[in-house]
Amino acid sequence: MDKNEFEDLLQLIVTSTVSLIMKKNKWDEDYALTRFVLSKVYTELEKEETKVWHLSSNMLAILFEEEREGRLLWPDIL
Repeated sequence: MDKNEFEDLLQLIVTSTVSLIMKKNKWDEDYALTRFVLSKVYTELEKEETKVWHLSSNMLAILFEEEREGRLLWPDIL
């Protein structure tokens, strides 16, 4: 996948994931996006080679919540 394709895919994944985070936590979009972008989950997601982008937005939102709770465990499939 070239850089532009990955960036487009990343944008779609982030939009969907942030939407889920907003709903779960009743946060506004700016706050949810900021919190997500500052997370370890996002840090790994933005690296194509980690293959975290293969996970669903729902799974990424769950991992984000686990990270917030101090118990982030990556799935064995990565």
